Amino acid sequence: MKKIIFCFLMSSLFFTFNMRAQATNIKQQLSKNNLPVHITANQLKAFYKKGLYEFIGSVKAVRGDTTLTSERMNIQKDLNTGEIDTITCINNVVITQKDKKATADKAIYENTKYGKITLIGHAVVLSGKNIIKSDRIVYYIDKDYAISQSDNKRRVNVIIYPTKKKGEKNE
Repeated sequence: MKKIIFCFLMSSLFFTFNMRAQATNIKQQLSKNNLPVHITANQLKAFYKKGLYEFIGSVKAVRGDTTLTSERMNIQKDLNTGEIDTITCINNVVITQKDKKATADKAIYENTKYGKITLIGHAVVLSGKNIIKSDRIVYYIDKDYAISQSDNKRRVNVIIYPTKKKGEKNE
């Protein structure tokens, strides 16, 4: 369970523009299984027979330098395998790590063949000064790519700053 929550927290922060290098970083982080996940909330409802765990009210999950906050977090486990199927965070979702930040109305981690994280509703990802804004951002963890979509009224909005090479001076 800790590995999946950590995957959710870490992967959500990596919807940035240098995906290949960051995907390697995610995989390196996942191999460091010794960091605990600390979850606090106003309330926990555990439905063991259903494999459902609901964290309600001012939810905060921390692992290492990564923090996730939301109003609600639901964790659904597969009753046969004990593996986590989905993690759904609802209302005021904020994920931070160093200079990276992702926000949305809702975030869903799905433990599919490729691992998928979806940010829904006012999705924004910041990495340094780079920004992606759209209605929905879907990141496929193992395939190392993301898709941003917006409805017909709005468009995907991206701001990318060039990467400075070593030795380059600010002008």
